[in-house]
Amino acid sequence: MKRIFVYLSVLLLGVGFFSSCNEEFDTPPMVVPQATHVPNMTLAEFKAKYWQDKNNYIDTVKEDIVIHGWVTANDVSGNIYKCLYISDGTAGFAMSINGNSLYNTYRVGQEVVINMKDCFVGKYNGQQQVGYPQYYESGGVWEATFLPLATFQSIAEINGLPDPAKVDTVPLNISDLKTDAESLKKWQGRLVRIDDVHFPDADGVNTFANADATTNRNIEDANGNTLMMRNSNYATFRANMLPMGNGSVVGVLSYYNTSASKLDGGTWQIYIRTADDCIGFSTSTKGLISDPYSVEEAIDAEAEDKSGWVSGVVVGAVAPEVNEVKTADDIEWRAPTTLDNTLVIAPSADCRDLSKCMVVSLPQGTPFRQNANLASWPEVLHTKILIKGKFGKFMGMHAILNNSGSKDEFRLSVTTGGVTSVEENFENGIPSEWTIYTPSGDKKWYTATFDENTYACITGFKGTKPPYEAWLISPAIDIKKAKNRKLSFKSQVGYQGPTDKFEVYIFNGQVPFAGTVTDKLNCTLAVAPSSGYSGFVESGDIDLSKYADGTYYIGFRYTAGSASNYQTWCIDDVTFGVASAAATRGDFETFNNGTATATFGNYETRAGWKGTNVSILKGGASDANPVFTFIGFKNNSTTEYAMACNLNGKNSAVGKLVSPVLEGGLGKLTFNYGVAYTESNGVSFRVDIKQGGTVVKSLNVTNADAVKYTAYEFSEEVNLKGEFTIEVTNLSPSNSTSNKDRVAIWNMTWTQN
Repeated sequence: MKRIFVYLSVLLLGVGFFSSCNEEFDTPPMVVPQATHVPNMTLAEFKAKYWQDKNNYIDTVKEDIVIHGWVTANDVSGNIYKCLYISDGTAGFAMSINGNSLYNTYRVGQEVVINMKDCFVGKYNGQQQVGYPQYYESGGVWEATFLPLATFQSIAEINGLPDPAKVDTVPLNISDLKTDAESLKKWQGRLVRIDDVHFPDADGVNTFANADATTNRNIEDANGNTLMMRNSNYATFRANMLPMGNGSVVGVLSYYNTSASKLDGGTWQIYIRTADDCIGFSTSTKGLISDPYSVEEAIDAEAEDKSGWVSGVVVGAVAPEVNEVKTADDIEWRAPTTLDNTLVIAPSADCRDLSKCMVVSLPQGTPFRQNANLASWPEVLHTKILIKGKFGKFMGMHAILNNSGSKDEFRLSVTTGGVTSVEENFENGIPSEWTIYTPSGDKKWYTATFDENTYACITGFKGTKPPYEAWLISPAIDIKKAKNRKLSFKSQVGYQGPTDKFEVYIFNGQVPFAGTVTDKLNCTLAVAPSSGYSGFVESGDIDLSKYADGTYYIGFRYTAGSASNYQTWCIDDVTFGVASAAATRGDFETFNNGTATATFGNYETRAGWKGTNVSILKGGASDANPVFTFIGFKNNSTTEYAMACNLNGKNSAVGKLVSPVLEGGLGKLTFNYGVAYTESNGVSFRVDIKQGGTVVKSLNVTNADAVKYTAYEFSEEVNLKGEFTIEVTNLSPSNSTSNKDRVAIWNMTWTQN
């Protein structure tokens, strides 16, 4: 298709000869581009005509359809990537274009007329757009992705001069965004304005985006409705501090849905064009958690209807049967108090002047009441507290009002309560119960995935504001009430960094160094290789029994100064209060110091598993005795091959495997077995579970049809409590005097009961 383009330009018609300093030059005429095609369908009509409910598809326009619209958003700031948005007043529409610096030609307010015959329209993960066909093999779907720039230029004409007044910005409430087909057609690609919203993440430190990745920042309205704002780390405003207070946000709406079939399983997103699309927000930090009001300042701001965070000291609670505080006798200046429903805070622990105190209600059934009340937790008395709310009057006193009682609206310098166990593998990201705390720098913890394993990470790479200090902090743990007081985790480190340091701490304040205890823990950590990444390293079981006097946090701390190279630290499989992975599997990988051998003999693991008349085999990429492919990888690994204990069936030297004494009970026992050599009578062996030297359960495993180089799995519910041992004995079905009936056993695991 041939298309005609006329571009606005100012032509310099050559360089004349300067015969005089007073010589005048004529201004060349301005050429206004004019489209040759005439629109014959609105964007709303076009979107409806080519709409399909499925989340990925491609369709071809066979009719003579011409659409038009004025550019509402482009890539001028780098936040919108290879895309233009247009609107004709009836709808907004996205055009995915494989080109950069589109804003030079397609400025906001520029009318674009597009001849759509023989062009493509479809969806990419739920977003309807003009694009180009692409087959996604893993998903088995066709989708609409980047249209070649030359193709777009051949079908699109610009018409007239850019006129920002033509850009229609539609008022929107977040609650208007539904996920039915009609709502998706109506709002996708539309430039909207959302008033009276705030950024929950705005704390005077957080920026629009982290330096190393596109970052999601929610906006929230007065009713608690939220909308995800997507901010690119390549945006010119990336490092700008998130606006504080309330204001308005202008941006284009997009929709993302990876579900194969579910129409409403996606997420609405908004993209701002520049930082100027955030309108009317405050630039003051006062009242943020990083710059809280003092009690005196909050009392002074009460008449101005102010709100925010307040820092004070807990001095007591309102006494029983007091509805209005009139004298100091109406306050219990002690702990434990009679009631658990209020706190009184002051500038200092010895303050008894009601005019200098503030009262806050502790909402029933909330974390605030559960963790901060003086009736249950006398240790909170005279400690520092941060409380978020509005300043006003309550019970005749200066007060902090409208505190929901959520964990996000208070901070204590001493920790109370807590969970009695933690099992976190970060497969679903960093949980909300965990805290990301960044005292300095612009680097924060995040999650990454490699070889289908997701873990938490931190690095100074691509940071712009050293020095860096970044913490990943567990939920509060009640060590006193935990049945098992051991902590374990895995760590991995990549590359050499001259200033990087990684440490693990335990502390009893809600932030490190704020409470009475902040201790560095002694644990095994990964060591950085000369290049690339180390493997994941077990920390070992870290005994926290000395901290069984209350509630603590576990903090993973990363620090680094300015450098040209930085390490990347990763953690995974954090457990507390439960048996570590090492306590629920046989450590077969340490047989013979981790070296496979085809020689039958007696071998022992570091944990005390003993193999008699056995050889030690290993999984591998090819078969070369004592390495065999059918053994494969360790449980939950795609990189580390398993070790197998191979029991001989020779009747004069029967193979046997005996565990050490194991704790925690035996729920389900699971292991793999198979034969690495030619056997004529299959395999047969017995698994005895013993307590106090007495067999309490025997499991016979017989497979007369066992095929060489084939892995089999055995699993059985045992449901045994207390200490136990596992003994595996080859039953030697051939009763041979030679090396026969050999059976390899590996990946032995069990659940606790």
